Amino acid sequence: MIQDANTLSVWREQLWSTYVRLESKSDARDFYGRVVEFIPGTHSLSLVDSTSQLTERTRHHVRTDHQEVVLVAFQLAGQGFVTQDDRESRTIPGQFVFYESGRPYSLSFEGPFKQLVLRVNRDKFLSRLPGLGNLTARTFEARHGCGAVALDFLRSLAARGPGICDAQLALMERVASDLVAGSILSLTTAVSPRRAVFERLRTRIIEEVRDPSFDPLDMATIAGMSSRSLRRLCAENGTSPGQLILQTRLQGVKDDLSTGTNAKRTVSDIALSWGFNDMSHFNHSFKAAYGIPPSRMRISN
Repeated sequence: MIQDANTLSVWREQLWSTYVRLESKSDARDFYGRVVEFIPGTHSLSLVDSTSQLTERTRHHVRTDHQEVVLVAFQLAGQGFVTQDDRESRTIPGQFVFYESGRPYSLSFEGPFKQLVLRVNRDKFLSRLPGLGNLTARTFEARHGCGAVALDFLRSLAARGPGICDAQLALMERVASDLVAGSILSLTTAVSPRRAVFERLRTRIIEEVRDPSFDPLDMATIAGMSSRSLRRLCAENGTSPGQLILQTRLQGVKDDLSTGTNAKRTVSDIALSWGFNDMSHFNHSFKAAYGIPPSRMRISN
């Protein structure tokens, strides 16, 4: 879907409908703005093409608009400045930055620009990148390494977006989030090598945990370490092998319950597909983790 605007009021409406509530100002004489959404029925991937402006999400917006998302912006043309959490970063083509909707931020552009923007659920992104609050408004490379791989995938996804069926959408969005989170982990010095090992392991077991028989011994084999070393690695990151398996399964169920394409599947069917074989244990664990039963999670979404 393509949305064009030549006035700031229309532009604000477009930004609100695609991202979150924002305020935008511009002194440009010939103002223009264009948002292209690549995947029908979702705001997950879009192109922003506009000119000089200051766009802000204020404390008022945060209080009145409770969306919890992370926006990852890959600079394709022009340059931009992002401010959040008392940090400011400048992005040029071949770089990317991300910011959270739960706290104020500002985006400023001194001339025409284009950005490819990935919009992801904050909780899902946090599960892949703990401590992300320390990494907002920082510039990351997308011209080489993992960042380039992530950008290439997003461009491919944009080109093929209209042809992606509902059944594939959740998987594509998960892969995109994993690639971006992985590229950030590989590029930041704020994450220790041990933390990076843990994050890679967590990503590798996402599909493995669907097997009800998958256990800590299997995880140790995948990690290429002894059971004792695995327990130590997990303990360093505030969990245990068994808890990590449970958390991964619960997150998988939660993601599927939040996806419209699974509306016709029963909660039990989804739970079974994520390796649970005891519904009483599943329901108790889900409510303990998220505060509500899985059936209410589906209704709320």
